[in-house]
Amino acid sequence: MNIKKDFGARIKELRSKRGITQYQLAEIVGINPKHMSHIETDRSFPKADLIEKFANALHIDYHKFFESEHLQPRDILINNISKFIVTMPENDLRNVYKLIYIYFN
Repeated sequence: MNIKKDFGARIKELRSKRGITQYQLAEIVGINPKHMSHIETDRSFPKADLIEKFANALHIDYHKFFESEHLQPRDILINNISKFIVTMPENDLRNVYKLIYIYFN
């Protein structure tokens, strides 16, 4: 586990999901775009006050940066998904199928 790498990947994911560029996020939180790049590529780790600024800029709770279960290796992801699916009520399973079907078609 590498906290700098995981944090950088997570902030990049959340930023991209909201359609914000590195430059835009750097500008919003008041840092140099190069520093933003260094954070996302695990060459730098932000202090607590900057993490809070990132969270505010992305409209999330700061703890969301440290949720990285989805970054696990493929075989672990498949195993974890299988555990969810096996215990899922039939109606929920049908909804999950619809989402997957729509996404891949």
